[in-house]
Amino acid sequence: MTTGAPPVAPDGVPLRGALRRRGKPGRAAGGTAPGRAPRILVLDGLRLLAALAVVLFHYLASYGTIPWQRTAGELFPVLHRITQFGWLGVALFFMISGFVICMSGWGRSLGHFWRGRILRLFPLYWAAVLLSSAAARMGPHVPGEPKVTFGQMLTNLTMLNEPLGVSPVDNVYWTLWVELRFYLLFSLVVLLGSGYRRIANFCWLWALGSVMAPASGIPLLDQLLMPRWAPFFIAGIAFYLVRRAGRLEGETAGILMLSWLLMQHRLPEIMAGEGHGINWKVCLIAVTVMYLLMGLIALGKLDRVQWRWLPVAGVTSYPLYLVHQSLGVRVIWRWNEQWGPWPTLIGVTAGMILVSWLLHRIVERPLTPLLRRAMAPRDRADA
Repeated sequence: MTTGAPPVAPDGVPLRGALRRRGKPGRAAGGTAPGRAPRILVLDGLRLLAALAVVLFHYLASYGTIPWQRTAGELFPVLHRITQFGWLGVALFFMISGFVICMSGWGRSLGHFWRGRILRLFPLYWAAVLLSSAAARMGPHVPGEPKVTFGQMLTNLTMLNEPLGVSPVDNVYWTLWVELRFYLLFSLVVLLGSGYRRIANFCWLWALGSVMAPASGIPLLDQLLMPRWAPFFIAGIAFYLVRRAGRLEGETAGILMLSWLLMQHRLPEIMAGEGHGINWKVCLIAVTVMYLLMGLIALGKLDRVQWRWLPVAGVTSYPLYLVHQSLGVRVIWRWNEQWGPWPTLIGVTAGMILVSWLLHRIVERPLTPLLRRAMAPRDRADA
């Protein structure tokens, strides 16, 4: 697996104050979702943390001479060992996605749900595909890098290049196909109508289905149920159910335990795709810490974290995930010997964060309202 993540990329508007009763979170009456609730800002910080983990994984975890023209272990021996676990940022992205997609689909029509997903994912993704394609054709070339064709770029714009058998413009886009399959599965819940019982049943059925899919001999079933990644999405959904209830109940605890057990079973398979001798126990501890952290968020224990930079972190994480590899690796390869290892690492990482923020301001902020207005007639028809 060539990691790059993600991401992934949820809205970041989980419930908090809107569902409180006498100062404590609780279920909305009748199981319907109220209006847009305040953001849980700590989730924005977690997104950026996950994105940076993936960034450093791509910049420092390799055992080869790309992108530094020497091995990263020679230049950054300590960071090299630590960043080998940076691919776990993808798992955290998927867990956050389960939480937020459950929230954004609760009480919504199927059309409203998918329009929200399109508005969130595609403007920045289109910009990233165009930018990465231009960099691949006109920027510095890394040895062994395949040429990006015009047809390949156009097919990538659909975000369906993987099932169409077309190589991604940037390897990090593989997680977007995982995300789209999750949205497709969760559409069943949205179509039938959200509610605790339906969503809990969905979690149980998906978990059991993901166990049976590999042995079914049906490739389509394996593609849809995603046995490797299902435990992370299911955990995120369950944590959202905890958030709505305001407490950890028996059934949600059971769903979380099952997802954790399935996760630890799938972990060696995921690790094998990384091609490194990564320690299974360290990975299991790291993912378990993610579970505990998401549990604290679900129970509202971290709601007091209100640092002003967290919303900026949230809007920066998705574009950072999309462009850091195609742009950053080229810059490192071309100029690291002139600038030196540490100035290059710090400068490129900071530069990618700046580029990501600019993409949010220049692309996402102006283009999203235009697309929303273009899609507004369908909203009126659904009303």
